[in-house]
Amino acid sequence: MYDIRQFKPTLYVLVMLGITGFALAGQMPGLWLGAMGLIGWNAWKVYRGRFRPLPRLLTNLITLLVLLWIVAQIARLNTTPILLIGQFLVVLQVIKLYEQRGNRDYAQLLVLSLLLVVAASINTASLLFGILLIVYLFISLYCCLLFHLKVETDTARTQFAIPPEKVNPALLRQDQRFLSRSMRRLTGLVSAVSVGMAVVVFLFFPRGTGAGMLGPLQFRPAQTMTGFSDQVNFQRIARITQNTAVAAYVWVWKNDSPVSGGEPLLLRGTALDVYDGDGREGGVAWQWSRSPSEWAERNYLVAPEHRQILEDAEPIAEGADHWRQRVQLEPSPSNVLFAMAGVASITPQRETKLRYSPRDEVLQNIDSVFGQTVVYDVVSSGRLGRKIDRAERATSNNELGERRRTRSRIDPKIRDYAMKVAGDLIARRPPGAIVDEADEKIAEAFEAELRGEDFSYTLDLTDAGRLGEREDPVVAFLYRLKRGHCEYYAGAMTLLCQSAGLQARMVVGFKTPPDEFNRIGGFYTVRQSHAHAWVEVLTPGGWKTFDPTSGRDPRQAPATGVAGLWRQVKHLFNYLEYRWAASVVAYDSSSRDNMLESLSTRLDQTAVGGSQWFSGLSEWLNKPLFWSISIQLLAGAMGLMAMAMIGAIAWFFIERWKLRRRAARIGISSLPSAEQLRLAKQLGFYDEMMRILERHRIARGRHLTPAEFGETLSYLPAEAFDTVRRLTRLFYRIRFGGQTLPAAQQRRVARAVQRLSPALATAFSASPAGAMPD
Repeated sequence: MYDIRQFKPTLYVLVMLGITGFALAGQMPGLWLGAMGLIGWNAWKVYRGRFRPLPRLLTNLITLLVLLWIVAQIARLNTTPILLIGQFLVVLQVIKLYEQRGNRDYAQLLVLSLLLVVAASINTASLLFGILLIVYLFISLYCCLLFHLKVETDTARTQFAIPPEKVNPALLRQDQRFLSRSMRRLTGLVSAVSVGMAVVVFLFFPRGTGAGMLGPLQFRPAQTMTGFSDQVNFQRIARITQNTAVAAYVWVWKNDSPVSGGEPLLLRGTALDVYDGDGREGGVAWQWSRSPSEWAERNYLVAPEHRQILEDAEPIAEGADHWRQRVQLEPSPSNVLFAMAGVASITPQRETKLRYSPRDEVLQNIDSVFGQTVVYDVVSSGRLGRKIDRAERATSNNELGERRRTRSRIDPKIRDYAMKVAGDLIARRPPGAIVDEADEKIAEAFEAELRGEDFSYTLDLTDAGRLGEREDPVVAFLYRLKRGHCEYYAGAMTLLCQSAGLQARMVVGFKTPPDEFNRIGGFYTVRQSHAHAWVEVLTPGGWKTFDPTSGRDPRQAPATGVAGLWRQVKHLFNYLEYRWAASVVAYDSSSRDNMLESLSTRLDQTAVGGSQWFSGLSEWLNKPLFWSISIQLLAGAMGLMAMAMIGAIAWFFIERWKLRRRAARIGISSLPSAEQLRLAKQLGFYDEMMRILERHRIARGRHLTPAEFGETLSYLPAEAFDTVRRLTRLFYRIRFGGQTLPAAQQRRVARAVQRLSPALATAFSASPAGAMPD
């Protein structure tokens, strides 16, 4: 018995893999670095023999303190509950490593690591984590088998009380030599069976369509991270970090021809046109929202693969350009459906209940379920609304004008800033007009002001905390800060336009740069970091899009150096991640039914093709010219099959008879039949050796054992005598030692037996009259 030396290194690797997977799922590099440092320090101390376990009282106290902190964080709902639980599991594993004393601690480490990986699996479905999870499962199986062997070894050592110096060294060397190979083979066998069963369960028993009981654990509250949100609240001021998670995959066709990705992709999400500058009437100060009563009266219940033409939308003129987009939205808490401007029709992959706002062309999925991937095709005209005719432009105080008039509460300082930028144009604008010829020029002036040298783009707004308690963030942005992210730019321009009497709204969606077009899969990879806000202003030519965000946006910086090669690698990984999300993560009962239907169709096509082939063959055989030949060929083939079957049966019985004859010659005929046949196959070399000796008039007496008979042949030449002795020892190892010869060793032994006959013939020919030497 000896310590299983592979167990502890494997356990450390398993723990580090589990923590790495969780840090990857929760995007926690700090947690990963801290945990890896503590685990590495612990491993080094154990390896050097300097490790001393921490007292149980101290580790229990640390555990209680961390638990209280986790409970307080969950109560405050500052982050996802499952992430907090995972952080607690990470701390527990580190504590267990520093208090490890026996097998109980190792078992707890294995369980905690498994629970941590489950928490990570709930929180992410990325391809990189999927690869890491597969590696983790194989290593965990190997580690569990080693742990079981270690427990059994420790139990046996305790019961037999054998000191290490009394253990047979030869037994130790043999165990150390074959243990790793045996464990790897066992791990491979169990893994192959498990993977096969997992594939079968995955294919035929997919997950349901609901979020499940773990859905609430996945809820993510609003985070200070770049990404789409249908709410814009300037009270959330912090340092915003980049979020590169994939939000959607989008394929685009222009007039039914695939787009090659030479231009940025602008996807509209939601439109916000009401700003609460003071928070009166129960509102939230400095927050954007949508005007009430903007939804069409009808909702659309769209069946799968059914094209729904939105009757409230502006139709696409015959012969005009149109864009078709296939959008695969990744799971998101929002129910907004994204598309290019001018949506005219939609075709969802599943039955979906939709609502559409003709006023700002926003499309939403009423039946949206958190945690699901949404796939739909949408056709757009690429332009917003229609031109405003003169009659409609002339109205100022009618019902239409009142409905379109802004309801925002705007600080007077914003109006002052608008007059400073475009006062002449605003002064010439007719009071109360819905739209005027000068509106586009006014909007262009505001856009040029914000894109000028005085303003700069940044995600770091921590110093904005110095704002006064009642200071409007947009006013501070225009007069003092002069920097911010796209929501500040778009919000400021929208309020400048509204304060000047223009109809304007801030649109939140995605702006994907051209280098995110994946040429391998032919799609745009839309990331959360591509979330963007811009402005739409009503002009005589219809709604126009303006992007006031500073041109010095670091996200749009061109790639240089080796970025081209890196981009290709990134696109390949994005394509693999898309295939993973589409084929594995999104696989459900509907996908299973589609797969089975496709498989059934292919089988039907194969059966029809086979039937047609056999019909043609039958017609060929039924021709008078070939009928007699066909019958003769068929009869000949049946005769050959019958002869082959009879020959195979005869060969089987002859071989069995030969093996029994051999068993009788080598003295094992008294054994059970199955054992007799097995040994006869393995000991064929010994029977052949004895028959060669008998041909040279050397026979074994009935009173001699094989070993005694071998020793009596010392008069043979050295080469022949050595061959006989080695083959005799091999006979004993197989007959009484349970050894089995693999095929390669059987071939080597057969060659040794064949060399024995020429050696004996040479020796006897050198003797007088070929006599046997005395």
